[in-house]
Amino acid sequence: MQLNWVNPWRFLAFRLFSWFWLVLLLTIAAAWVLAKAFLDDTVIRRLPPGVHEHAERMLHSLQRFDSVEDLLQRLNRRENNRWLLVDPVSQRILNAHILPRGFDQSWLTELSQFEKPRLFLHRHISLAGPFFVRLNGQPLVLYQQQPRPDRPGMLGLAQLPELTIPLLFLLVSALASIGLALTITRPLRQLQQQSLQFASGDLTSRVQQAAARNDEIGELARGFNTMASQIGALLQNQQRLLRDISHELRSPLTRAQLAIALEQRQGGGSQLPRLSQELDKIDSMLDELLTFSRLDAGQYQLQLQDLDLTELLEEIIQVNQLEASQKQQQIQLNAPPQCWLQADSRLLARAVENVLRNAIKYSPAGSIITVRLQADAGQLQLCVSDQGPGIPDSALQAIFEPFYRVSDARTAGAGGTGLGLAIAAQAMKQHQGQITAQNIYQADQVGGLQICLQMPAQQELNL
Repeated sequence: MQLNWVNPWRFLAFRLFSWFWLVLLLTIAAAWVLAKAFLDDTVIRRLPPGVHEHAERMLHSLQRFDSVEDLLQRLNRRENNRWLLVDPVSQRILNAHILPRGFDQSWLTELSQFEKPRLFLHRHISLAGPFFVRLNGQPLVLYQQQPRPDRPGMLGLAQLPELTIPLLFLLVSALASIGLALTITRPLRQLQQQSLQFASGDLTSRVQQAAARNDEIGELARGFNTMASQIGALLQNQQRLLRDISHELRSPLTRAQLAIALEQRQGGGSQLPRLSQELDKIDSMLDELLTFSRLDAGQYQLQLQDLDLTELLEEIIQVNQLEASQKQQQIQLNAPPQCWLQADSRLLARAVENVLRNAIKYSPAGSIITVRLQADAGQLQLCVSDQGPGIPDSALQAIFEPFYRVSDARTAGAGGTGLGLAIAAQAMKQHQGQITAQNIYQADQVGGLQICLQMPAQQELNL
């Protein structure tokens, strides 16, 4: 089995984890560099060849001075090659002012314990000693002080002030952290602004830049865009519903008012059947709205029972045959003698009737409408085929959305609220089935529309 490669960088958690460890490794590396540059790397070595002899000759020339004060003046003339003068009795440094700031003078005590001179390397200085001399009978100990040779790679660091590198590292870390924070907060702030605009009534508000990201923030932005699109479509559908329902209700109400006016003038009850018919249309329309709202809200409780779907289809066809006959249409049923299943007979009958009435409405006069029922592998498939003009392929899924109509024309042939097929889709969903539509092609031309309802056969549904 071939596993699809997953880019871990698209996950925000992985980015934060990587960033944390990167900063941690940089901290460790910087600490190591600082340790190499500034920490106490004191070394005591043997004197290099020739240094001891040169120091002895220098010390021999120092014995000609009469006093310690004259000797100190002579020793402190040079800047880069000075001598420390120590009283071995009191262990006091007679010219301690030439030592670097912060130098630990106890190191001289350690060096004085060596019998032979040594080379002492400490931070930025080097000391050679101890050298023992007598000046007018007074014993003295001398150490030659020189700047320590710069270590490879540390020349620039060693010349910087002690707090410069930590401050630079803190500055770089702060800038990196700000960059990471901005990559997270900036798209979230944009998402917040767009959501507030959407909440204020701007239904076109969308998140663009954040939606292009390949992480959780991008998924959140794309989810917001999807939600906004669906809410916008829902509001548009509701507006269309109000527009269509107001028109559909106004027509029968106007005709009902006209029938009442005629009845008041003429009397005799001749307008009562027409008035009753218009009121029935209004009642049917309101019932359709109520049924869909209950199905869409999940408030419809199925009343399951064993029923013969073939018998139910025969009853539905018989009821609607009168309307089909007015257009010289024939309804043909191809079904087994019996087909049992567990279903809500009222809801299932309404779904099938909505599909059948849709086929009758859009099929031309003199056409044939086919109702075919098949059972296969525990699944029932009921297909209703007409010989109408069909619909655009782009609308094959949209026709099952609430309030959707392929044509906005309010003619008798295209009338209705657009809830019939939506109720059928919800009914199939309640029965753990599905509904699909496809165009029927004949000689590369659309020769009708086929709507199929699929649902489980004889089995208990999970409610």
